[in-house]
Amino acid sequence: MKKIYFIFQTSIVLLLTACSDFLIKEPLDQVTDVSLTFSAEQCKLYVNQYYTVWGSPNSVFTSDAGSDNLLSFSYSSNPDLIDNRVVPASGGGWGTGEWGNIRSVNFLLDNYKKSTELDRAEPFIGEARFFRAHYYFVQFLTKFGGVPWIETQLGLESPELYQPRAKRHEIADHILADLDLAIERIPSFNTQAKSRVSKEVAQLYKARVALYEGTWEKYHAGTPFAGEGDVRKYLTAARDASLAVISSGLFSLDNVGLKDGYHLLFNRHDYSNSKEIMLWRKYDISLGSYHQDSQDIGRYGQGLGLTRSLVDSYLCIDADGKAKPISLASNYQGDDNLLKVIANRDPRLTQTMYAPGRPRTIRDGRDTLYVFTKPNINLVDKNKCSTGYEMAKGLDPDYAEQEYSTQADKATVIFRYAEALLIYAEARAELGELTQADLDLTVNKLRDRVGMPHLSLDPGYTDPKSEFTAARGYEGIPVSNILQEIRRERRVEYALEGFRHNDLKRWRAHHLLNHDKIQGAKTAQFKDLTWLVDFFKTFQIPQSIYGGYDEFMNTTVAKWVPESVEGNNYWTDDEGYFAPYQRYIPDGHFKFDQNKAYLLPIPTEQLVVNDKLVQNPGWN
Repeated sequence: MKKIYFIFQTSIVLLLTACSDFLIKEPLDQVTDVSLTFSAEQCKLYVNQYYTVWGSPNSVFTSDAGSDNLLSFSYSSNPDLIDNRVVPASGGGWGTGEWGNIRSVNFLLDNYKKSTELDRAEPFIGEARFFRAHYYFVQFLTKFGGVPWIETQLGLESPELYQPRAKRHEIADHILADLDLAIERIPSFNTQAKSRVSKEVAQLYKARVALYEGTWEKYHAGTPFAGEGDVRKYLTAARDASLAVISSGLFSLDNVGLKDGYHLLFNRHDYSNSKEIMLWRKYDISLGSYHQDSQDIGRYGQGLGLTRSLVDSYLCIDADGKAKPISLASNYQGDDNLLKVIANRDPRLTQTMYAPGRPRTIRDGRDTLYVFTKPNINLVDKNKCSTGYEMAKGLDPDYAEQEYSTQADKATVIFRYAEALLIYAEARAELGELTQADLDLTVNKLRDRVGMPHLSLDPGYTDPKSEFTAARGYEGIPVSNILQEIRRERRVEYALEGFRHNDLKRWRAHHLLNHDKIQGAKTAQFKDLTWLVDFFKTFQIPQSIYGGYDEFMNTTVAKWVPESVEGNNYWTDDEGYFAPYQRYIPDGHFKFDQNKAYLLPIPTEQLVVNDKLVQNPGWN
């Protein structure tokens, strides 16, 4: 445990150039404040380092990989799903980097009251509280459950080094207390600098944490992962915090009714005028701030692919104008090819997944250079699409962004208002308080953006293949029909934004990982491409592409031949679908171990150093 708390990250020194002499090398077990006055400016500079926790856009839109939303070409990239994770000797998410983040924040919280301008420094101390809460939530609560709670700098002889783990609800309560202090001290969105965490962002994060813990404790009750917290207290906190964001009147959804508006939401370089994006990360090449997303991020498959499970979850607009699951909709055209898959579906599907005709590359906002024709299943490794359903969400067709990706400046979306709407709807449903007015305030606002029929308190159907039914292998606490639909809405609205892993864990939904086959699109459609040729006979080919229609047909289409990579780049299962891990998992199912995989194992060296630590269930 000593190693955990006393290695202070050198990045702190590098980032605080304005305070470069405030660290000294002796003694090695302490961080000192020899020359710091903890002025407001110094506190601001200190907190600035934490804003780098949010990475480039690509790190956001690929973060569902390894869930039932998105599959990598690499079988070994799914350690929790294939039962090949082992207890590490060290590191494993419980190392000097993670605990160094906590110690780094604690240094400021221990010393800032020495400031002679405390009132001006307090907002930045609120931000520090926010980031300590963030680190404890993403590094520890969601991964390990209960851990030691450390809220001060420690010395080599500090007894806290050898304390037992706090219970998970105690950690959750500490996180929420930090967020309450952040909410109290950080300025509101309309006065806070737009590049910094606002009061409303802290409220949204509180709602996120409270919903996570409340649903975790509800659905894991009676299992080795059960908590001891007050479920209703957490769900009420989630409800109230999300409602505070909604009631602020500061936010609304962008691009409502705009063609392709959902897709366009994620492809901007500047969100200064957005009413939906509550916090975003700006890049400016002229100032040396940029990211290095893949040069061909919009042109190839990135080694990833949407799952059949995700694609099938999008509702269909039926002949009567109502939204229904594909299992019940007469207007559903089936999945023999991509064009049939997207017909009459929730528009968010074609704005999340590439469909024939969508521009891949656009120059100067007007000349289309490439359009999507078919997924890159014939390429290899990180360039190919692993499932035949190729992701489009978050992939910028801007030629400059693609061509000069070593200095790309597309912004990173960090928090958006849609999450507050979804949390409020889910919390109200979990509390048994949901009304039609709640749905109109939340879910139906999201549907209005893309022109989807509204959701009613009585949906008018019971989906026989819903995720939380016996038909899908669910054996947990019963989930109401309307709550299942709210969960569907969350999956669709936030697909590929990194929420799915935690959602599956807090809902105790291992059955979806182990029951549903690991599948993508039907492979036969790429062996006989008549359907695609027929489409491009009528699709308006821009003159800038291949010289227009005639040249396109004579060059690109002429090169379309039946794919010859079966058994090399892709595999087909006995139902005719892409099975990217067929050679590893012949039965086509993941092996998520419900007895241990919900939490990570604590490294063995930490159990030796501190014998009061107890290993997580199933890892002994």
